[in-house]
Amino acid sequence: MIRFYIVLAFFTLNSFVFGGGVTNMQKNMNAIKVNKTDIIFDGKLTEKAWEAEPVSGFIQSDPDEGAPSTEKTAVWIAYDEDNLYVAARMFDSKPDSIDKSLARKDSWFDSDWFFFYIDPHKDKKTGYYFKVNAGGSTGDGVLYNDSWDSDSWDGIWEAKTNVDKNGWTVEMRIPFSQFRFNAADSMVWGVNFSRRIKRTNEKSFLVMTPKKESGFVSRFVLLDGLNGIKPKQRIEFIPYLVQKAQFLKHDANDPFYKSSQYRTLPGADIKIGIGSNLNLDATINPDFGQVEVDPAVVNLSAFESYFDEKRPFFIEGSDIFSFGFGGSSSYSSFNFGIPELLYTRRIGRTPQGDVSSYDYIDIPGETKIIGAAKLTGKLDTVTSIGALSAVTERTFATLDYNGVRTKEVVEPLTHYGVLRARREFNNGAQALGFMLTGVNRDLSDSSSKAQFSNSAYDLGIDGWTFLDADQEYVVTGAFAGSYVKGSKEYLQTLQEKPYRYYQRPDATYITIDSSRTSLAGAYGRLMLNKQKGNFYINSAIGFVSPGFENNDIGYQFMADRINGHLLTGYSWYDPDKIFRSKSIFGAYARTTDFEGNTLSSFLWYSSSFQFLNYYGFNLGASYSFETLNKTLTRGGPLTISPASYSINLSAYSDSRDKLSVNPYCYYSNDATNSNDFSLGVSFVWRPNPQIYVSFEPHFEHQIYKRQWIDNFSDDLAAATYKTRYVFADLEQKTFDAGIRMNMTFTPALSFQVYLQPLISVGSYTNYKELAKPHTLNFALYKNTGANISYDKDANKYTIDPDGAGSASSFTFDRPDFNYKSLRGTAVLRWEARPGSVLFLVWTHEQTDDNDAGNLEFGRDFRHLIQSQGNNIFLIKYSYWFHV
Repeated sequence: MIRFYIVLAFFTLNSFVFGGGVTNMQKNMNAIKVNKTDIIFDGKLTEKAWEAEPVSGFIQSDPDEGAPSTEKTAVWIAYDEDNLYVAARMFDSKPDSIDKSLARKDSWFDSDWFFFYIDPHKDKKTGYYFKVNAGGSTGDGVLYNDSWDSDSWDGIWEAKTNVDKNGWTVEMRIPFSQFRFNAADSMVWGVNFSRRIKRTNEKSFLVMTPKKESGFVSRFVLLDGLNGIKPKQRIEFIPYLVQKAQFLKHDANDPFYKSSQYRTLPGADIKIGIGSNLNLDATINPDFGQVEVDPAVVNLSAFESYFDEKRPFFIEGSDIFSFGFGGSSSYSSFNFGIPELLYTRRIGRTPQGDVSSYDYIDIPGETKIIGAAKLTGKLDTVTSIGALSAVTERTFATLDYNGVRTKEVVEPLTHYGVLRARREFNNGAQALGFMLTGVNRDLSDSSSKAQFSNSAYDLGIDGWTFLDADQEYVVTGAFAGSYVKGSKEYLQTLQEKPYRYYQRPDATYITIDSSRTSLAGAYGRLMLNKQKGNFYINSAIGFVSPGFENNDIGYQFMADRINGHLLTGYSWYDPDKIFRSKSIFGAYARTTDFEGNTLSSFLWYSSSFQFLNYYGFNLGASYSFETLNKTLTRGGPLTISPASYSINLSAYSDSRDKLSVNPYCYYSNDATNSNDFSLGVSFVWRPNPQIYVSFEPHFEHQIYKRQWIDNFSDDLAAATYKTRYVFADLEQKTFDAGIRMNMTFTPALSFQVYLQPLISVGSYTNYKELAKPHTLNFALYKNTGANISYDKDANKYTIDPDGAGSASSFTFDRPDFNYKSLRGTAVLRWEARPGSVLFLVWTHEQTDDNDAGNLEFGRDFRHLIQSQGNNIFLIKYSYWFHV
């Protein structure tokens, strides 16, 4: 085991350096100076500025890499004192075949597209992209880490298109206020362009990155001629008003219902440019009601479910706050990964505090954010910075018990702070950054002290260094430390978290300490990546100490681990007689804890194949060796994780078809015959250019031979540390489906519907208890003479383990379940003018839990539809002012 990590460390830090790739020849282009009245913004290239010599000569990346584009594309860039203009003529020999489909902003779908990429800092790492299709649908986002992109940024800009007998044309008008750049009398920026032709599946670029190479922004051509631009103070003010109406499932006697049924919420977002490089975003009384609902899940584990951030204020600029990534173009986790030091869903979360007994309760669904501000941008071409500050109010629940009303704190007054910075050296060959997070709470009420930390801090340092001049090999590192302070009661809760379990009775490295008032820990990982050529290598070695804790403002799923992996593979990018492309990868990974227990050890395989007709399939498999398990007994002794294997297969059809189909299946089994089978398919249907429909049904059947029920103290259970660890066999069947329909009337007006029905049924049998630690030996109650009784009225099981009454009997609720849910959102979005948007939103949810443990699809679906639901309607209008 030790030898494995030594070999990985040596391999990660000392690699062979091989020859490099081909450098694309760069072209320069000049920006044309115009007056505001010179451009008639209509998508038709009739202006004199577009009579100048254009930039052309696009090169295919697909389907025939390196060949000239089959259709000519001509591009111009012009500017006045306030705006940058981009014009393009996409010549097409078959103009009747141009796809003019419509979709909501930032959607991706197969169509005829034109992309404009720009690097205003000329740092060869970051930038922006703007996309327009022939129908006028638009999207935008940011470029970072040289080859990555994100649609987290929403700019205020305009585009017009026109289709004619020669093809189609586009004009973009992008205010300089939307860019961050180093102001100068004469500036040189980096730019690139690409074009998609749907009918031939052709993708071409002005400057194309070969598939065997890496990097994108670093290859941009130079844009000269931007002279005399004087940055102005940028102030954007977006006030908004939300009217909400809630019609919820409730007790008819609930005294709180009517008072919270209707709400009017004003608020505002403010954007202020600080110089030409930095941007300050602030929000006052934010409302995030127009975002899509989270999917329903049935979580039987001890770990928290993870949901993506969907709130616009926190999404925008999120790439700047990413930690541990950079330099390398790809990463692999293998049961480890980079800690998420900033998980913004902690800010404004559902109140977490416990309350006393009550008959009725009025508790907010989220913690109100009093205000939040975010500073992002660059101090210069090599130094990026981000800062976030948010304050959430002290949140109360109002309780009604026997007619008496009281208020209790369920979330204390809290400040969240984040500071992020990174600086690059030697033209991006090396970089070093840091990230500091802090959470401070006012715990003036006694109940909060036992439930929340007083303060929590994380400090991370990350960076990268390329090992060769051609930047083929790169080592990336990330290191972090954490410190949490709180009451003895809260620190005991932290020590008992499922990724830590200090209370384990057989723990030898660190055990629970009830006198603790603080907890500290560390994280570190080094990663090596070969990112050019057909042959691929990725390896990493890392650790996270038992005391590492970043859950106050981050998301944590692991502690007490030492991990390493080695991944290698080969990709074929040139078509042959059958396949257009194919790849095969294999890996070995291993994880231990600080006691030396092996927690996982497995082989992994993945491959992908695409046929010449753009159909394809992916095949994967894994084999896990027998190891130890720290979490099965939920704080009890170690057990065995039996050897297991898994296989998965997925396929896809040509996404350009009106109906595309993507089936997939998965199967796993282990030495105890626990198994998991899932089957699903994704259908995407575009009946006409304005309608998009997707349907993703999924079915899963699981048989698990060691599902945890509960732990019960008993002095007679000497073999298992005076505790009975009770389990059962679980058979779970789950059906769910994601249903989405988008109707786009114009690029500014769209209607979107999302529905997720879910039925999950679990049946528990063969109740048993762990017979011996460090094994998977169970004592099956039906074979040991135990008495098992079931109280139907109370819905509880009572078990006398020895059947003689000498052992302590214990009781638990019947664990069988039949959870049914239907969630959905309908959103009408109208962008009345650039940046000013009207939302009409309906959110619906209904659930039912009748017939626990018994699945009858027709009956269950009928009961779900007949159940009472919750409905929330809101109208939100935001208006954009620009000073």
